[in-house]
Amino acid sequence: MATPKFVKSLGDFGRNFIFSKPGEISKAEAQPYRSAFLVGMRLGIVSTVLEVLAISLILVLLPKETAGQSAAAFLSNVGPLGIFFLGVLLIPFWEAFIAQLLPLELVKMMGFGDKACIAVGALVFAAGHYLNGGVGHGLCAAIGGGVFASAYMAMRPCGYFPAFWASYVAHAFNNVLFLYLVPLTFRGLG
Repeated sequence: MATPKFVKSLGDFGRNFIFSKPGEISKAEAQPYRSAFLVGMRLGIVSTVLEVLAISLILVLLPKETAGQSAAAFLSNVGPLGIFFLGVLLIPFWEAFIAQLLPLELVKMMGFGDKACIAVGALVFAAGHYLNGGVGHGLCAAIGGGVFASAYMAMRPCGYFPAFWASYVAHAFNNVLFLYLVPLTFRGLG
């Protein structure tokens, strides 16, 4: 039995990291939206952990005025329902479109590989957050953007929509964790 193109594009790291068992690869192709959802959830957790570590380092290494504030600081003015609607549903959808789907597909059309697409996704995501929140937020967003772009590229062999769904779910779940769990667990990071 020949190895599917999807498995080859992920490589051993991607196959073992994103999917629990190598046998699930065929399920990804058979059920791309379910697989994209699971990839997104897993990478949403990964991005949150990496960003909490990055924020911790930034708070220690950079002066507060250099680090800047959160680009999502405006959410404190919209109430609990507004926070959920904007921070979990609407903004991640818009950012997945503008910072993942568009740039990654353009870079892919220019003939670049997955690593270049992930790097561009991280840079575009970081640039937007830097402009709205400062150096610290931009650095953390580079990490998150790279993880969200990885979700996109992992599911891209299944099509645009599953790839977009994986990136969106990763970002939305990351925001759920950052808006609701991180402030309870790490008082200074939320």
